[in-house]
Amino acid sequence: MKKIKILIVDDASFMRDIVRKGVRSMYPGFITKEAADGSQAKSLLKQEDFELILCDWEMPEMTGEELLAWIRHEGPNKETPFVMITSRGDKEHVVKALSLKANNYIVKPFTNEKLTDVVSKQLMLSLGIKIDELRKLGANAGSDMSASNDAMSLLTVNTSQTSKNSNVVNVNTAKQTEKSARPREQSIAQLRWKDLTTKCLIKEITMSSVTAVIRGDANIPSIMEPVVFDLVTNNGEDISRINGYTYQLQAREASAESEFINITIRFVDDNDPDKQAHLERYIDSFN
Repeated sequence: MKKIKILIVDDASFMRDIVRKGVRSMYPGFITKEAADGSQAKSLLKQEDFELILCDWEMPEMTGEELLAWIRHEGPNKETPFVMITSRGDKEHVVKALSLKANNYIVKPFTNEKLTDVVSKQLMLSLGIKIDELRKLGANAGSDMSASNDAMSLLTVNTSQTSKNSNVVNVNTAKQTEKSARPREQSIAQLRWKDLTTKCLIKEITMSSVTAVIRGDANIPSIMEPVVFDLVTNNGEDISRINGYTYQLQAREASAESEFINITIRFVDDNDPDKQAHLERYIDSFN
């Protein structure tokens, strides 16, 4: 039986884990391989064929845009289906992705349902099969240990990363060893999950995380849920859409009726020099 191979390209390991876990939640039998940027993906594509590429737009070394252009003009398989994943959901960037001959796009943050829906529709279209046949191809073979080994490695990676970064993420209690700032005035930013967009008041921010206050709401995000932190400064001239995930939630009052919630977001764009420079300028402005 044919094995479906999917290439996941993103400079943030946490986002690669999210995409891989999402795909495997519906298709545990699919083979997934990963690349940390366009250059690594390019090397893999020269060695083997893939039925689908799920690629981040903004990456160092070689962006998703540059990788897609290479595939369509010089790649060994110019027709490889390509889905662009981006935190830029405005019409201009959607149109640009499609003009580059991306087959589809997904806007961060996204749910597993959205991810698997796009993956399913694209594979059915490119392979010329129906959903029942695709599910058979994606079923987990009992004798194939690769999926279980992959799941174990995911658990190991997540555990080690949490341990390694725990003293940085919990900015309320941990001793900071990096640049940080506590704004001396009200500093408002925006947080975007798949089903919730809300303003937040920044309490403390570092190069790897932000702790803020949001208003309590029925649509409180889940722990580990992907989120985009929109940082706008210099009267709107400097804008960064920083990808992250919900790390910690805490009611501000000891009551079930607490109106406000402390929230900590852990950033995953630590390899993006432009976003890092913007964060550093913002932090320095309060020091």
